[in-house]
Amino acid sequence: MRMDTQNAIADATKQLVEQKGFAAVTVTTIMSAAHLRRQTFYDHFKDKYDVVAWIYENEAHGVTGHVQAGNWTAVLKALVSYFDNNRRFYRDILAVEGQNAPAAVVRDCFKNIICSGLLSLSREEQVTIGGQYCQFMRELLADGVMAELQRWMMALNPRTAQQENEFLRTFIEDQINGLLLRRRRINEYQSIA
Repeated sequence: MRMDTQNAIADATKQLVEQKGFAAVTVTTIMSAAHLRRQTFYDHFKDKYDVVAWIYENEAHGVTGHVQAGNWTAVLKALVSYFDNNRRFYRDILAVEGQNAPAAVVRDCFKNIICSGLLSLSREEQVTIGGQYCQFMRELLADGVMAELQRWMMALNPRTAQQENEFLRTFIEDQINGLLLRRRRINEYQSIA
């Protein structure tokens, strides 16, 4: 029953955001569209931002849950396709700024993808990556990926999802490979000295 109510609230929220935009959506309009009592909303969510985070977390998990753990390129591809298929909803959502901005939830997901990429490529290259610079790189790359995702979602003539995925994957790999190359050079230098 709980999941049915949450899904009804989520479906109403998505529909309203696509029709009116996120700023025009209120708890009252959501619950009216879901044909539920307003108080029921607070049994499941804190606010409309919480609903959007729930939608993303559940739907994104649905499209990435079947992907083998650690396969960061497949997760990235699934997410880019998901955003492309839900462009009308996320075009408005990702533009929201402020303390509870839904983009923060999406950004955290990309941080995890980048971390997985760092670990995967470092294992392949047998180079240890860690420390504060690794954290700095993960944060910076997540910011870059989020900025590009937002730009792509807003574009009047966006690239195809396949091309966007290829560009993002290559960008992440290029950045990580630069770090790996530098670490390998440091390790080689230390072994000579």
